[in-house]
Amino acid sequence: MDALVDDHFGETLPGRHRFAHEVLKKYGFYLNSDPGQRLELLEAANPVEAMGGQPLLESGYSCRDVVQVGRGQIRKCITGESGREVTLYYVSPGESCPVNLSAAMMGIGAFADAVASDDLQALTISAQDFRNMSHRNAALQDYVFAATVLRFGEVIGLIREITTRRVDHRLAEYLLRKFEESEESPPAAEVTQHSIALDLGTAREVVSRRLQELDSIGAVELRRGKIILQDRLALHRVIGRKGAG
Repeated sequence: MDALVDDHFGETLPGRHRFAHEVLKKYGFYLNSDPGQRLELLEAANPVEAMGGQPLLESGYSCRDVVQVGRGQIRKCITGESGREVTLYYVSPGESCPVNLSAAMMGIGAFADAVASDDLQALTISAQDFRNMSHRNAALQDYVFAATVLRFGEVIGLIREITTRRVDHRLAEYLLRKFEESEESPPAAEVTQHSIALDLGTAREVVSRRLQELDSIGAVELRRGKIILQDRLALHRVIGRKGAG
């Protein structure tokens, strides 16, 4: 790998570029750019911070910047006429956001909201600068194309999940994934019913009812702001159930 992306190079950069380097080296387009192009990206990048829960962009508004996440996550979501939100996906460090990219590159309004899922540190590059650089940087062009294809594939998968699969099946799978990430014993998921509803694309009341059912069969134990695993096999049996959900 070119010396420009190793730790020694990062230490030689001016202070205003060091954070940008640490963020951008998580992204393939930066690593695959030539030295001059990397320096151009560093010059164009501006650090930003946001608190967890802070709105970043509202659907319909134009994207003036392309965002690269350094720490934390961005939640992309849509809101229906009833006010119910559905989470489309999360953007973590090193990951892309096609809603942001497509709106910025084409100069159109975003079709989804953006919210800081937790405390966020990120970089922004103005849409104009990003467009100009992409015209002469093949790595940026590849990044935009790949990001759009991969993320929209995830969104199609989400639509399929919401429209064709039972809520209790999806909830059991969701909890199993959360328990796998837990370092506690027994495993616990520190999530609220509201956040689960957003991630599953359903109503909080539905989640509450299904969680109570899981608690009643001994699959989980419900506590305030926390769900504790009691019987992993019981969750797998829920996933295997047939009939109306």
